[in-house]
Amino acid sequence: MKTAEAYALLLKELETVRNLPEPDLVALVGRAASGRVVDVGGEPIEIEWQVAWQDRTHAAVRVTAHARGPSTWRHEHLQETITIAVSSDAAAATRPA
Repeated sequence: MKTAEAYALLLKELETVRNLPEPDLVALVGRAASGRVVDVGGEPIEIEWQVAWQDRTHAAVRVTAHARGPSTWRHEHLQETITIAVSSDAAAATRPA
């Protein structure tokens, strides 16, 4: 895996999620991981991300993204996490009544 290129793609993916409208972002909390395969320098790289609450206060979400390389002989994996603050209104909309 071309690590620098894969890492740049991973960061771009996180920024895309960060820039979602808050209601769309909060709606992703707890859903199954979203993934796709992207060609990076002639190699298929699997990009996957998932959104969860940072803690029980629901004041922020944590987005964890993975990039996995094509090698079956060695472990090729990158992981990054970002935390995004959300408004109390968005968090309240997701809590059970």
